[in-house]
Amino acid sequence: MAHLYKKLKKGHEYFYIRETQRVYGKPTTINQVYLGTADKVEAALGKGGFSPKEFGSVFALNELDREVDLAGMINEILPPKKRVRGPSLGELVFYAALNRAIAPTSKRQLATWYETTDIQRIRPLRLESLNSQNFWNHWDRISDADLEKIKTTFFKKIHALLPDQKHRLVIETADISAPPKPSVFAGMPQPDQDFLAEHLAQQKLGLALITEWSHGIPLYYQSFSGGVPVTGFYDHLEHLLSKVSNLGVAIEDVTLLVNQDMDAAPIIEQIDAKDGMHFIVSYPPDFAPELTEISLKDFRPLPGNRGAQLSPVAKEDEKILFYETKATFWNQPRRVVITFDPKSFHKSYQDLGKKVQRVRKEILALAQRQAQEADQTKAVESVKTHLAQLCLRLKISPDLFQLNFVREKGQFRLEFQLNHRQMAGVVRHFGKNILITDRDDWAVEEIYDTCVTRAVLGPELGDAKSANGNRPYGIAKDNRSLFQKALLPLYHWTDSKIRVHLFVCVAALNYLTLLSQRLAAAGINMTPNEAMEELRELRTAIYAKDPEGKLKRVLEEVNDQQAAILKTLGYVVEDGKVAAL
Repeated sequence: MAHLYKKLKKGHEYFYIRETQRVYGKPTTINQVYLGTADKVEAALGKGGFSPKEFGSVFALNELDREVDLAGMINEILPPKKRVRGPSLGELVFYAALNRAIAPTSKRQLATWYETTDIQRIRPLRLESLNSQNFWNHWDRISDADLEKIKTTFFKKIHALLPDQKHRLVIETADISAPPKPSVFAGMPQPDQDFLAEHLAQQKLGLALITEWSHGIPLYYQSFSGGVPVTGFYDHLEHLLSKVSNLGVAIEDVTLLVNQDMDAAPIIEQIDAKDGMHFIVSYPPDFAPELTEISLKDFRPLPGNRGAQLSPVAKEDEKILFYETKATFWNQPRRVVITFDPKSFHKSYQDLGKKVQRVRKEILALAQRQAQEADQTKAVESVKTHLAQLCLRLKISPDLFQLNFVREKGQFRLEFQLNHRQMAGVVRHFGKNILITDRDDWAVEEIYDTCVTRAVLGPELGDAKSANGNRPYGIAKDNRSLFQKALLPLYHWTDSKIRVHLFVCVAALNYLTLLSQRLAAAGINMTPNEAMEELRELRTAIYAKDPEGKLKRVLEEVNDQQAAILKTLGYVVEDGKVAAL
């Protein structure tokens, strides 16, 4: 409960709002807010709520966990040790998953973040126990065999929560890496830097994720040391499907989203030979340059796709366009869908413009300095070398630029021009993506939808900046951005910790997609991102709620969407509190 608390300091009275609650059976101060002197308190009490705390997001996901009981499940496999006080291993995994689903932080910042939420009224704990060392001490108990038991039990529970039906499955793969912090290399000799960079590069982890098609709910995943196997992946695919089948999942059909870094030919050859197995390969435009020559005048707006739901007010010049054709790939005629995203085009075009200006500025400045050099041949070569290195860093081709060196009075003068033919060829690729599939039974929007809004993994998963800001599939709020937000940055540097972290992130995605599935069943069409944004705005605060001025922490005003989400979970808001229906 909340109450005013007075402190005397050097003969002066200062007031605080304190909230106390029993945690682990002992009265504990869970929140304290400084108000000031008595006159300030009197003036402040009529102005509204104090100390707002995030409530809706934590409450909703904790309610979903009542059916899953992640902590109890883990504690049954790895029982708490005697004389260990505070959260158990299972509870620490749950608290980590809850944070990853809502507002991912490092373990060092976890307690600070939970202090901004109303977790004490939902699932009380001593926040000081959420320190990084406590996590590492507990997570070290989880062996690979234990993690496999936890995964199997967890996904059986998840499957039991879904409607009893055959599931259309989507399988995706990606590589995950933990790039070193810049501070790691500070003051190290170059040989040591090279060794450490190579060692960290070897810590790459591969991920194969199986989700049900309708809402992207994960049904199983598998990690691979050293990255996803580029060759022979079909054997791993068969193993994954057997694991899912053993969990009780009735499989209707399977669509593999083939990673463009994988050796697609042998995988697709085996998929062609098996009923119920299908594929979609997503390639950048340079995979088949001839397809990028097709004029945009022949493209049409993508009909009824889920992306349109996410952007219902999209302008005419912002709609996703597509062109469908047939072409021979892997020895058979295949269905090919070329998509064009105007927003992605404009972003790429602006980025290229900035890079061109940087190259122009640096090269002209260097040429001006080098013009005075006695050895003109060496100076010219220096400019060309710098151009090549700069373009490599900026990930653009030096062929975009034409350098002409004109001799005048014993010096050279640089004429810097754009190669407009090369530039037009590069720009022609912007915003385009090539989808190749054997799914003749799906509408074109279903093919696009599977690769965009229902997909979870994305390109360059080990690079948080690239993954969040430079995806070739468009910029819709989808499961991909949702999962990558939970996964990245990793904040972990050892394989054992990364494997547990990976399970935590997949569990977080399960809670979010289960929420979305629950809402859809009630006729509420919201993506997990949209639902979470609404719930994060549902807060509690301390108010003076009666004539006597007693303080109470209650819910702030609830809007219609928040009320609808709570109703789906079986709750209504009465007198500033949630109550069961």
